[in-house]
Amino acid sequence: MTGERKPLRAIVDTNLLVGALARPDGSAARILDHWRAGDFEHVASQATLREAELVVGARWVARIADSRARDALLAELREHSVLVEAPVLDELTLKDAGDRRLVEAAHAGGASYLVTADREVLLARGYGAVQFVTAGEFLRALTARAG
Repeated sequence: MTGERKPLRAIVDTNLLVGALARPDGSAARILDHWRAGDFEHVASQATLREAELVVGARWVARIADSRARDALLAELREHSVLVEAPVLDELTLKDAGDRRLVEAAHAGGASYLVTADREVLLARGYGAVQFVTAGEFLRALTARAG
């Protein structure tokens, strides 16, 4: 046994993906930097990737983010996320279907965190072993894990 820790897994909500594009020096962008550095594995399903493509690729996002940066982020998500089959969880009570797909992917992928700025999701605080956290909370968890 090598004593290596199991990789931390998380899923980042599309609202933070847009935030990272809009504010490259903000906390959402720092989370993506941690992902790129291998500090955690990003979990996704086909449904969450489609949601990211719809939201990040939306015309309104083009007004706040460079198209090359948007395209590069979407390519990274497709190529470097841990892709999982995420069955529907009928007991989820979140109103937004996109939020439910995020929880389903996180749960199916063994993620410890769903990172979001969505108030409804944050108020739920978690599902199973998945904690729903803000960008700041996730950054603190990454720092503590590295520490």
